[in-house]
Amino acid sequence: MSSKKKTILIIGTADTKGEEIAYMKNIIESMELQCLVVDIGLSGKPLFVPDVTSDQVAAAASSTVQDIRAIAAEGRYEVACEVLARGASKIVADELYMTGAIDGVLAIGGSMGTALTLMSLRNLPVGFPKVLISTVALSDYVHPYFVKSDIILVQPVSDFFGINQWSKRDLKRAALAIASVVKEEETLEGGNWVGITGIGWLGYTPHIKKGLEAKGLKVTVSHSVSMQGGILEQLIRQGVVKGMLDLCPFEITHEIAGGACHSQNRMEAAVEMGIPHVVGPGALGVFTMKPMDMPKFAAQGRFTIEHNEILGTAKVSMEEMVETAKVMASRLNKSKGPVAVVIPKQGFYVYDSPGKMYYDPEGRKAFIEVMRDNLRSDIEFIVLDCHIMDPEYAEKALEVFLRLSEGVI
Repeated sequence: MSSKKKTILIIGTADTKGEEIAYMKNIIESMELQCLVVDIGLSGKPLFVPDVTSDQVAAAASSTVQDIRAIAAEGRYEVACEVLARGASKIVADELYMTGAIDGVLAIGGSMGTALTLMSLRNLPVGFPKVLISTVALSDYVHPYFVKSDIILVQPVSDFFGINQWSKRDLKRAALAIASVVKEEETLEGGNWVGITGIGWLGYTPHIKKGLEAKGLKVTVSHSVSMQGGILEQLIRQGVVKGMLDLCPFEITHEIAGGACHSQNRMEAAVEMGIPHVVGPGALGVFTMKPMDMPKFAAQGRFTIEHNEILGTAKVSMEEMVETAKVMASRLNKSKGPVAVVIPKQGFYVYDSPGKMYYDPEGRKAFIEVMRDNLRSDIEFIVLDCHIMDPEYAEKALEVFLRLSEGVI
């Protein structure tokens, strides 16, 4: 058995956050782990000698610290940030991770340091331990679009200006989080993983999940109002998820209507990788947003209602239903593997039923017709005379997937 200690990488600005980095490094090393430090500082001399200097980071991006400083001095901070982030990402993801030199990553930053380190973190595989302690960890600036992965976010209560009682507590929490995860990390079992997308307004998941597991398949369920859809796309590209029942491509409507889209460019990974793929219209006809944004959508003449304290909903227009069908068909038409579309024409979610607030037979009819007209002719298109909440829909979607995946996974 190898006696090599597991290694955690800390990435941050060793000039402005040197004291904080050193504090977390000492905590991690006290837990019988090794530490490497990558410095992405530009403004001054680091507090200590890092393992990877900012000069090396700049060189990895085919630049120099002096050149990057000159770009920043011109006011082009976003360009300077992009160059430095590209160099850091190359070292962290393409070199240290790929060679097995590190077992986890801890990043620290304010707004600039967060922007710099997020590229490195999100370019690491889903499942690889990664923690970010940031003054803007929980804010509108750290949108899921910039996270795109399973990063543990730690929100400190005060800014990083040296060590005090509060900062010690928060920095220790971040250090213990990554150290504990790395020390106790368990390798996931292999096997044939299948993804299902859905939300609480849909009832097909239990039946389909049970049916897949009965065939010896492993199932991961993605909550479609979150960033889990984007993470699922990454798992498909990583080759972990080998089949997909994308029955709730909810995020696509959000791209079109302007709602709170936490996972963009959905449905593309399964198409690119050519895995068995069954698609449905779960929850199409409604989109979500922050409650404070509801007045904006109400002013457009839409029906809106608050779902809970953190989430509001609004009705999708006929034009947006048509555009959603076109976008879905366009993406599916690029499929390299077996794909089928299964549509329940009586309703796409629990509130799309007679007497319910989002009942929309006209929108459904338009969606089905446009989807059929725009879909590649060899893609199987099945329309059922049932509601998506009916057992018939779950049974058919499962049956079709098992047929498409037979002999493939």
